[in-house]
Amino acid sequence: MIEKISWTKKQLEPYFSRAVDIAFMHVQEKVPQEMRDGEVDEEGWVKWKPLDSTISEDEIRAVESEYSIQFPPFFKAFLMSYHYVSLQFDNVEVDGEYIGDCRFIELPSLSSEERLQPLDFLINAWEPLLSAGYLPFAECEDSQGPVCFDTMRRQEDGDCPVVWFLHDHLHELGEEMSRNRDHLAPYVRPIFGSFKEMMTVLCSLEAVAEDTEE
Repeated sequence: MIEKISWTKKQLEPYFSRAVDIAFMHVQEKVPQEMRDGEVDEEGWVKWKPLDSTISEDEIRAVESEYSIQFPPFFKAFLMSYHYVSLQFDNVEVDGEYIGDCRFIELPSLSSEERLQPLDFLINAWEPLLSAGYLPFAECEDSQGPVCFDTMRRQEDGDCPVVWFLHDHLHELGEEMSRNRDHLAPYVRPIFGSFKEMMTVLCSLEAVAEDTEE
């Protein structure tokens, strides 16, 4: 796990090293004191800074046990890499269209105060999908729908393909039908072959953006 955490940190460095204040601004209520990087402005916003994660494997196992799930190893390493207040990645654009028709991916807050609570909340909000083998871990652009691990297509290394669903389709299906993989099949939108691929590609885009700015 130590090697995976180290790899994850190296992928995230281009994002966190960008000198764009707006990417690190949030309302003061959501920024723990130890994560603040400056004073609160007149509108109640403050810049935050990433910190080394203090989330333990026991905390992760507690969430897994609660929902009878198993996170991919590289996602566990991600949870144990950094505390952050907000994290959003622009998706890959090919021929003028975003992969999976998802413009950007938003990860749940992982602050030193809230810890795994936002992730727990996200999983609980889309709990019916678990029965169909889809494990929510993020959201697609402005809460358009859950981004999930397809756990029924788990690979030998434990990683899983990344897909997402438009929330309108899930609401149309209803809770019971959302538990059925066959009913969900027409609405699956593939994005990446694995979480490791997602991190590699999206963090590389951040690195390109950083180089361009320089």
